[in-house]
Amino acid sequence: MSQAEKKEMARIRHELRERLMSERVDGVNEVLASLRRYADREDDGSSDLRREYERWRLRFQLLAWGDRA
Repeated sequence: MSQAEKKEMARIRHELRERLMSERVDGVNEVLASLRRYADREDDGSSDLRREYERWRLRFQLLAWGDRA
């Protein structure tokens, strides 16, 4: 992963943390899609980014479901 990609990943993680802490789900799908693109490109044989994506997706899914209750 290039330095620019590492910076972008840090920005994505920061954005996701901010949204989770403030319980904002609006627009999160776009941010998650960015993380998913990096996870899909991961070619080193590990699936760390894919698992991270799934954890974030689940957190926001649970948050959105909680808002409906």
